[in-house]
Amino acid sequence: MHRILLLLLAPLVLAACAASGDRRAAVADESAASAAWLDGVRFTFRTGGPIRGTPLVDSGFVYLGSGDGNVYALDAKTGAERWHYATGGPVMSSAAASGGRVYIASRDGHLYGLDARDGTLRWRHAFGPELGPQNYWDYLLSSPVVVGDRVYVGGGDGHLYALDAASGAVRWNVDLGARIRSTPAVRGDTVVVGTMAGNVVAVDAATGATRWTFATEGASHAFADKGNDTTSVFASPTIAGDLVTVGARDGQLYALDLASGRLVWRSTHDGASWILSTAFDGTMLFVGSGSALIVQAADPATGAERWRFKTQGAVFSSIAIARDTLVFSDFNGVLYGIDRSSGAARWRFPLGDRSLATPAVADGIVYAASDAGVLFALDVARGTASAPAPPRRIVYREGMKTPQAYAWFRNGVDLAVLGQLKGAGYDEMSAGELVAFMAGTTAASAPSVVVFADDKIPAGLVDTSAGTAPIRRYLEAGGKVVLIGPSPVIYKTDAATGELVDIDHGAPLAVFGLRYPEPNIAGGFYAARPTAAGRAMGLRTTRVGFLAVDTDQGERFTALALDEFGKASAWLKSYGGRPGTGLMQLVVPRQDVADLAEVQAAIEFGVGW
Repeated sequence: MHRILLLLLAPLVLAACAASGDRRAAVADESAASAAWLDGVRFTFRTGGPIRGTPLVDSGFVYLGSGDGNVYALDAKTGAERWHYATGGPVMSSAAASGGRVYIASRDGHLYGLDARDGTLRWRHAFGPELGPQNYWDYLLSSPVVVGDRVYVGGGDGHLYALDAASGAVRWNVDLGARIRSTPAVRGDTVVVGTMAGNVVAVDAATGATRWTFATEGASHAFADKGNDTTSVFASPTIAGDLVTVGARDGQLYALDLASGRLVWRSTHDGASWILSTAFDGTMLFVGSGSALIVQAADPATGAERWRFKTQGAVFSSIAIARDTLVFSDFNGVLYGIDRSSGAARWRFPLGDRSLATPAVADGIVYAASDAGVLFALDVARGTASAPAPPRRIVYREGMKTPQAYAWFRNGVDLAVLGQLKGAGYDEMSAGELVAFMAGTTAASAPSVVVFADDKIPAGLVDTSAGTAPIRRYLEAGGKVVLIGPSPVIYKTDAATGELVDIDHGAPLAVFGLRYPEPNIAGGFYAARPTAAGRAMGLRTTRVGFLAVDTDQGERFTALALDEFGKASAWLKSYGGRPGTGLMQLVVPRQDVADLAEVQAAIEFGVGW
């Protein structure tokens, strides 16, 4: 099938630095290619709980933990499970790998050292009892960092540990007096970490001896002051040259001298929003914010802002740097790719639920996950392309004119679809607005997609009395239309009451140039499994389809899901626009609100990403 032209991602580009107890600092690899354009979904892997740690890609494997208590190892190219290891609690940290071992922490109070190839337990370290009763937004654990033969990690018992990587023996530990969720940053002989008491502490990497302690403004705060946590340093430090930069829940971003801990500068987004992540590419500092809903580029020497990008949700994710592209996710479940030099949007991808997990970028694949418990492996492709204009994303729902009106969907499914899409930034249009929008669309217009959230299309769009229907002209101009119920043009309803008066199986031919089956074979509810083309657009679930069509519809027709008889329950008919656009039919359950993340991924294929 057609693919969007995208730039090839080259071998491993490290996720840069440390958010919310997540990653360790890194700089951009300028020898790698960019993550500028997404191409398709290589595979998905579903776990039984939220995924909040960063997927680790190492030696052909992807390692990740899940809220279902398991550590998983997958084939990095296919997503095939190679092994899993069950811990005694949700695995809310990222993994580290070195010397044939994988290291990861669990809520059961242990750090695990596992064999990287088969998941065999090699050793297990028990942390002490968790400190304090408070667990305000305590979403992530400190993740292990391996440097040489040492594993550095913070514990909920308030201790920073250095463990022997081979045996798990404690080489040293230092009591910092408060839970540690921040992931340590290591530079040379110095380890830096934040604590839930609002301190940033640097220790000697060899001995654990304290070098300096910096108390943030939040160290003097109490929860009662604001009815919120404005104390913790939950984010992890980034070492940028001779500076340590770290965000805090007091709403401040701090830059400290690495050698002495002296404050060099501080800044804030609005005085209150948590600073959740930082990343450094060797030249510029990138900052993720909480309720300010931004990602910011700043001068590391002064903190002066260079640009800002508006997000839909808080950015708990760290920021992965893939040459000229920054990749991160937000609390609304959106995965973003933005231009590193300007902050301009390049693409976005729906993950299905809030995301605290930092994406990983390796070997031409972006790995990203969310609280939906699904790992997405997203391809990039060879070639180059210029940045598209921002797409228009529109949703239309007519609803029922009277209680006796005909409606395909039951139990408010159409309202649920409408609500999700509006929440994801889609514009709801009235019938008149939609007719005007489609009439004004030309081949030069910005990309756009219109989703019909129920089984009704304004009559003016499908009128063929004067020749080609306006909706068909919109499709031929490069627009995209998505149907989630049976084709609305089949059902004829009374203009006043909305009651069903006729069914015309020939109408789609006149409007869309698409053949529907004869009435005597048109019915039936059959299992529909995604095809390879459907999976590349994000479809992954076998669903029950209705009114499937023959696949022999010309070379511009692509089957996305086939039923038990080889007919297409989900499909895409192109009209010559950019790849992925045209008329798309998807399968959404009629009476039950299902996982709509994959539906949104398919909707936005070729338009929004």
